[in-house]
Amino acid sequence: MFILISGVPGSGKSTLSRELAKRLNCRTLDVTKIVKEKKLYIEVDRDECGKPLYVVDMDKLEEHVRSLKGCWIIEGVVVDFVPPEKVKKVIYLQARPTVLIRRMEEKGYCKEKICSNVEAEIIGSYLQMLRGYYGDKVVCVRSDVYLEEEVRQSLKAIECERLPCFEWTSDLDEMRAYASYCL
Repeated sequence: MFILISGVPGSGKSTLSRELAKRLNCRTLDVTKIVKEKKLYIEVDRDECGKPLYVVDMDKLEEHVRSLKGCWIIEGVVVDFVPPEKVKKVIYLQARPTVLIRRMEEKGYCKEKICSNVEAEIIGSYLQMLRGYYGDKVVCVRSDVYLEEEVRQSLKAIECERLPCFEWTSDLDEMRAYASYCL
């Protein structure tokens, strides 16, 4: 069984993955770490901040994932290399733009990378990509709540409850905060 955890940087993927793994007796796979450790990349480029950006060899990554046995929580911004037939649920983590900005600043991201990722969250580009590949297996969970609530919602989602996704464009305060920071 594979459960995928996705969302923009700063959405809380690693935190939720570790907690769910404990409760479900699963192992975790951090896509970024495994790509670096097993050299599952074609080349190393630079992101907006000048930091290394690994261009993933999707075939090798998929091959590695296909070899995994048992229950796995797979977390990463990009997770669409996992064959849909092997996936039980895809949890897309959503957080208010102001929370994402703060979290990414704390992680040392440059302003350009923060703004491009918050914009992706606002317009829902990652979410739509996941829905296009995994369909109804994709559910949204808010990650700007207490961890226990986030875990509770995730466990409900894994057991097939549909959870609504939040449309950030309807929150004028969040849109103003994003605009004042990024524009």
